[in-house]
Amino acid sequence: MADLTTVDGLQYYFDPAAVTAVADHDPDTLHAVTTVSGLTNGRLRLAEKPEAFLARIGATQWFARFTQMTDTCVWINCTAVAVLRAAGPDEHPDAQAVVVAGSQTFVVKESLLRARQMINTQGGRRL
Repeated sequence: MADLTTVDGLQYYFDPAAVTAVADHDPDTLHAVTTVSGLTNGRLRLAEKPEAFLARIGATQWFARFTQMTDTCVWINCTAVAVLRAAGPDEHPDAQAVVVAGSQTFVVKESLLRARQMINTQGGRRL
């Protein structure tokens, strides 16, 4: 099992495959802090950089880095992607694709074709 310690000092042991996403900013506050999704109902905040965290838990091969509408990055577990679709007219004007992984939806700037290639390359279910 892998482990992590939050910025609040809480320690977790977990299966790395359970991590659905890792972001370089808190999506609620936009503070520069690594957030991990998929292990709890919310997000866990870490002092460790996203790339270092993914390498340490041995999960880099499953994750692809996407650009969110705030120009922040999110690494999505491609094996957890259930849906990939084009962004609709009611979404952000710069949005090109929408990725659904676990219980989270990510609106990203990568084109639908590029997002599909990234997901398939990183072990996703051949979309």
